[in-house]
Amino acid sequence: MNKQTVLFGLLFLAALAAWQLGEIELVPEPTTKTENFQPDFTARELVTTRFNEQGKRTERLESEYAEYYQVLEQATFTRPVVYMFDDKGAAEWKLTAETGVLNTDDNVILRDKVHLDGLLPASFISTLDTSYLELDLVTQGMRSNQHISIVGQEFQTEGVGLKGHLERKYFELLDKGHATYFNEKR
Repeated sequence: MNKQTVLFGLLFLAALAAWQLGEIELVPEPTTKTENFQPDFTARELVTTRFNEQGKRTERLESEYAEYYQVLEQATFTRPVVYMFDDKGAAEWKLTAETGVLNTDDNVILRDKVHLDGLLPASFISTLDTSYLELDLVTQGMRSNQHISIVGQEFQTEGVGLKGHLERKYFELLDKGHATYFNEKR
């Protein structure tokens, strides 16, 4: 036997041994479980009103289409309209958006073309426009991290980010704010 045949034989035996040792079962990669939630109920042209202990309206929610998910504890809305009423029962604020989510803790998240109208003649804000707004229906606290434009009777202001309170009539722009004030009411 020549040297070359012995080397080929040893190479063959080494390959055979490696093949036998290499037959280890590979555990398949665990697949991520994707859950496809189905709504527990859906509604078209939804209208719901909330009242306080004295029987006065506090909020009214309207939507072209709504889906409620029990497991997520939230409802989603298409073109929601939220009316908020003052202590006398008069509509004080109207919020509209393209989409919205209501969580069970009464937190409303509005997205895309969010618009707030002050409905009373003495409203300190006439309109507020943004692309994203969170509103707590219980405390009436508001916040956003997007561009905000506010128009009032005697001013116009813009900025990025907002925290505020509807009932206390308090708004604060968080960044890049600038305002124009008018001498006369518009």
